[in-house]
Amino acid sequence: MKKTTLLTLLFTFIFIFCSYAQELPFSGTKNKKADFNFGEALKSFQLEDYPKTQNLLEKAIHLDPNFIEAYMLIAEMKSNDGKYDEAIQLYNKVIVINPEFPRSYYGKSKVEFKQKKYNEAFNDAEKFLSYPDYYQQKGIITGLKNNADFARKAVLSPFPFNPVNLGPSINTADDEYFPGLTADEQTLIFTRLVYPKNEEFYVSRKNNNAWTTAENIGPPINTPRNEGTVSLSADGQYIFYTACNREGGAGSCDLYLSKLEGYSWSEPKNMGLPVNTRSWESQPSLSFDGRTLYFSSNRPGGYGNSDIWYSTFKNSKWSPPVNMGPDINTTGDEQSPFIAKDDNTLYFNSSGHPGMGGIDLFVSRKASDGRWMTPKNLGYPINTDKDETCLVISSNGKDAFMAKEGADTHGGLDIYSFELYEAVRPQKTGYAKGVVFDAVTRKKLSAKVELIDLGKGKTIIESYSNKLSGEFLVCLQGQKNYALNVSKEGYLFYSENFSLRDQSAVDPLVLSVPLQPISKDAKMVLKNIFFDSDKFDIKTESKAELDKLVQFLTLNPKVKIEIGGHTDNTGDRVKNTTLSNNRAKAITTFLTTNGILTTQVTFKGYADIQPVADNKTAEGRAQNRRTEIKIIQ
Repeated sequence: MKKTTLLTLLFTFIFIFCSYAQELPFSGTKNKKADFNFGEALKSFQLEDYPKTQNLLEKAIHLDPNFIEAYMLIAEMKSNDGKYDEAIQLYNKVIVINPEFPRSYYGKSKVEFKQKKYNEAFNDAEKFLSYPDYYQQKGIITGLKNNADFARKAVLSPFPFNPVNLGPSINTADDEYFPGLTADEQTLIFTRLVYPKNEEFYVSRKNNNAWTTAENIGPPINTPRNEGTVSLSADGQYIFYTACNREGGAGSCDLYLSKLEGYSWSEPKNMGLPVNTRSWESQPSLSFDGRTLYFSSNRPGGYGNSDIWYSTFKNSKWSPPVNMGPDINTTGDEQSPFIAKDDNTLYFNSSGHPGMGGIDLFVSRKASDGRWMTPKNLGYPINTDKDETCLVISSNGKDAFMAKEGADTHGGLDIYSFELYEAVRPQKTGYAKGVVFDAVTRKKLSAKVELIDLGKGKTIIESYSNKLSGEFLVCLQGQKNYALNVSKEGYLFYSENFSLRDQSAVDPLVLSVPLQPISKDAKMVLKNIFFDSDKFDIKTESKAELDKLVQFLTLNPKVKIEIGGHTDNTGDRVKNTTLSNNRAKAITTFLTTNGILTTQVTFKGYADIQPVADNKTAEGRAQNRRTEIKIIQ
C-alpha cells in the first residue's frame, strides 16, 4: 500500500465511523473480541503495518461475520491497492448485510468509476445521494456522479483522435511534456525530466518537414535547478517560463522571461510584482500579440486550489492579474492555460469540471461581450481515465500537440501530434514573417516592426526584428485590414498592406523587407494610403500611415521629400494627371496641417508616365496606382 494514501484512508475511515454512529453502537459490533481486534487493527493501520491490519480485520470478521466497519476498511485498502474486484465483493457483502448503509454505495461508486463501469458508478452515486443525512462528502460524490454521467455518454460518442508520436528526435526514455510552439510551427520547445529528476528545456526545429534532434537550450535558461513549463512568444523571440526557489524570487515558484539576443538568450528576469507573489505562479501562456499573459496560481482570491489568472502589458508594465472567474475556475484545480492565436479560444486542464475523472482538457470561447463561455470538455478519447494535462494548438487551428502515455511511447510521457476535430478548433490564423535588411549593403538589421489594424487605427503588435538574423514574425487574423510598418533610424520606413477583410482564413506570407538608407533620390511606396476611385479625398484608414510619415519627417527635419501621385494607363491622361496631382496635394496638406514645414515637402502628379509594372494585367495596374515619396534633398 502506498504511504501517501495514509491520510486519505484515515479521513475516509473517520467518515465511515461517523456514518456508523447513526446506525450501529460503538464500533458496529457487540462482540467484544471482534471489537478488540478492530481497535488493534486501527493502531497497526496508523503505524502503516498493513499486513497486520488486514490480519486483525479478518479475525474481527471471523468473530462477527456482520461486522460492517471491518469489511469497509478492508474494501478501502483493497481499492487503494488496485484490487478493485475484491473491493467490489466486499462492498456488495456490506450491502447484503445492510442494504440501507449509504457509505457502501459511496465506496462502491468510486471503485466502479476506476473500473470504467460508468453506469454502475452513476447509479451507486445517486443511491448514496438519496440519503439526505449523509452530507459530509456530498460535494465529492456529486462530482463523482457528474463525472460518471459525462463519461458514460462520452464513451458512446467518441471524437476523432489519431495521435502520432513525434519520434526519437523529440521523445526519449525520459518524460517529455509541456510543449511550446512558434506561430510558424518551425520551433518546438518542451520540458524534459532528466536524471536525477531535474526539469530542463529542450528545443527542436523543423527541417524538411521533420523535427531535428532536440537540444538542451542551455544556460542561462537551464540551470542545475528545475525549470518548469514554458511559453514561446509567437515570433520565438521571447520565452516565459517557471522557475522555483530562486534567489530573489517572490514565492515558491515564479514566472521569468528572457529575450533572444541574436542567437543567445538573455539573462532571465523575474517578472516581479504584481505578477509574482509569495504564492505559486506557473504554466504561462502568452497571447498572439504579446500583450496578455495567462498563467496558473494558488494566490489568495481564487475559487479553488489553483486558478487561471491573466495580466496585460500596458504602458510598459504588467497589470495586476485578474482571476478568470467562476465560469472557468472551480473549487478544484485549473492549470496549463493555452490561449490560441485567434485570441478568442482558451484551452486548459481542470479537475473540477465534469470529465472522465482526474484531470481533463477543456476549451472555452470568448463571447462578443468579452466574457468567457462555459468550458466544454474535449471529450473521449482525447480525455481518458488518466490525467491529460497540456495542449498546444498551431496557427492553422488544426494541428494539436499534447503529452500522453501510449503504446508507442519511448518511455513515460511522450509528446504527440494529432488533428483536432473541427468543433473545438480555434479560428485559423496566419502570419507574416520576413527578413529586414539594408537595401544597399544587404546587411541584416534590427528594426521596429508594427502591425496596425487599419479599421481601428490601432497598433496590434509592436516588436523588433532579430539583431543578427533580421527575422521577424507577426500573427494575422482574418476579416481585418492591416498595415505593416518597419522602421529604423537612418532609413526610410517600409510600408506593406494586408487586405484580409473578406477572408476568414489566412495563409502565411513570407516577405523580404529592404530598408532604403536616407539618401538623395531614395524612394518608397506608401501602401496604406487609400482613395476612392476617381477621388482625392483621403480615406480614414490612411491616417496610421500618414502619422508614420509625419513622425519620420519630424525625426529627420533636414530631409526634403516629394509626394508623387501615380495612376495606371486607364482613362484620359489629362484627367489622370489632375487626379494624381490632387491626391499628392491632399497628402501634402495633411502633413503641413500636422506640423511639417511647407519647405520640407513638395508634390507632383505623374499620371501613368512612371509605371513600375505592366499595365496589361490587373495586378500590374494595381501596382502602378500608388503614392510614392522621393527624397530630393
